[in-house]
Amino acid sequence: MAENGATNRLLTTGSRRAPPAQAREGHVIDRILDSAELVLRDRGYAGFTTRRVAEAAGIAPGNLSYHYPTKLELLRALIKRLMADYSKRLQDALKQPDQGPEELLRWLLGEAFTREANSLFRELWAMALHDEVVRDAVDDFYDQVMTDVESAILAAYPTASPQGVRDLVRLMSVISEGSGVIYGLRGVSGKDHERLVALAMRLAAVVSPDLVPTAALPEALQE
Repeated sequence: MAENGATNRLLTTGSRRAPPAQAREGHVIDRILDSAELVLRDRGYAGFTTRRVAEAAGIAPGNLSYHYPTKLELLRALIKRLMADYSKRLQDALKQPDQGPEELLRWLLGEAFTREANSLFRELWAMALHDEVVRDAVDDFYDQVMTDVESAILAAYPTASPQGVRDLVRLMSVISEGSGVIYGLRGVSGKDHERLVALAMRLAAVVSPDLVPTAALPEALQE
């Protein structure tokens, strides 16, 4: 889910070399999509207009229309990039050394409690109710996330039960998404967050004991 990438990208440019025309074209597209993300997050779908996006990007409405003729095309391009950004962050997290189920759960819950990510995804969920392309994109995103996490855990624990890993990942995903709905826009205290992680790991030990043995749980939860 997206954090402050759009804000940072609006202030910086990439370091990859490209022909001047291509570089300018890519820069304009980046500014449009960065601005679209900010407008969607701050104004919501109801207040999301191509004119507002153009103003935020500092370009003429006609320039935006040249790249994205309709509001729906702009939204679809934005969703595609949001999914790619989130997937990259997930892949980066999965590559960290000693990344076990608890660390993955902490990462997923950390994303769930990000206000920016929750604001964006709530808008995407609302849009998915009315647009088949958006709905398919969101469904594909969640499927890919779960597949990536399953693959990472099985690679790290080759003797684990594939079905147990599958069940564990779906449990973690449900907890992560549900936590975002409940706490995403109002925040959660550090103590509550730690207890939520501990309780989730207790459930994980029931679903997949070969991955999360009871002995690995906090002593207070081993009763």
